[in-house]
Amino acid sequence: MKLKKLAAILLLIPMILSGCTQGASGSPDTPGTLNTLSTPDAEKFIIGISQLIEHPALDASRQGFIDELKTQGINAEFIDQNAQGDPNNALMIAQKFVRDDVDLIFTIATSTSQAAKQAISGTDIPLVFTAVTDPVFSQLVTDLNVTDENITGVVDAAPIKENLELFKELKEDIKTIGIIYNIGESNSEVQVDQTKEIAESMDLQIETIGIASANDIPQAIDTISKKVEGLYIITDNMVASSMPLVAKLSQEKGLLTVSADGSHVAEGILISKGISYYEIGKQSAVIAKQILADKKDISEIPVQSSQNLEKKVNVKTMESLGFIKDNKAFEGAEFIEQ
Repeated sequence: MKLKKLAAILLLIPMILSGCTQGASGSPDTPGTLNTLSTPDAEKFIIGISQLIEHPALDASRQGFIDELKTQGINAEFIDQNAQGDPNNALMIAQKFVRDDVDLIFTIATSTSQAAKQAISGTDIPLVFTAVTDPVFSQLVTDLNVTDENITGVVDAAPIKENLELFKELKEDIKTIGIIYNIGESNSEVQVDQTKEIAESMDLQIETIGIASANDIPQAIDTISKKVEGLYIITDNMVASSMPLVAKLSQEKGLLTVSADGSHVAEGILISKGISYYEIGKQSAVIAKQILADKKDISEIPVQSSQNLEKKVNVKTMESLGFIKDNKAFEGAEFIEQ
């Protein structure tokens, strides 16, 4: 009987070993993960992404961040959330990230960054932001070189002077330029104040109209078009979410349109000279890699800005306003046939 039991055990051993081998072979990637390191024991990080609203510029930042982390060889799982333009949603998203104990939070736009700062207070979770114009004014950091509260990132400050100069190149005697902005967005308030200050030194007058919702845009453009010759599109998320409408109405009013965001040109804005949101997303990913993989202290990583500017021109809008490609303002530009 003992010999029979021993024989039965010996027969079972290969089956047990086979089962163990199958279990160790691994399973398909979990949905929502980005596995880029070939070594099976590579450290995996969970990153929460909080985007304020869906529009081309912020989408580009998000994609640049994800693509560059892959390029950097980081094994990451993304918890990707969109606040749908609501700061209250942004706070709930950030609080959930904290409860989930993510390894890093990546925020896109000012409101989501402010919400995440509130949520990570008292934790050791690092926050990397992008698409924020003035993180000092928005109280994310006390100084661009002081990142001692687990917060750093990449700003999207536009070259305001260069954009205002485009108006003068388009129309030498232009005097008045309009801005429509969201009164509830600190990022926009900063840009309005900066633009007014710079415009004064250029003998230009700035007219502004604040809006509380995207529904106010048609009336705002109708009103401001009676006072101005051109419309300057700052990086305002509410206005950006309705950019095709803004471009269409401005064109109907014969307004020259210059944007601080190159993605707006494909939606009908005449010209832009600004940063690439995809590139600042990539730049943010490099910072995230330094924090997560290189274990660099976030206090040693100051807030950064992009030095690469892109000039783009919408051909259809250009032609409808009576311009040709050899205009001085379009020199060195990429022409968008949309």
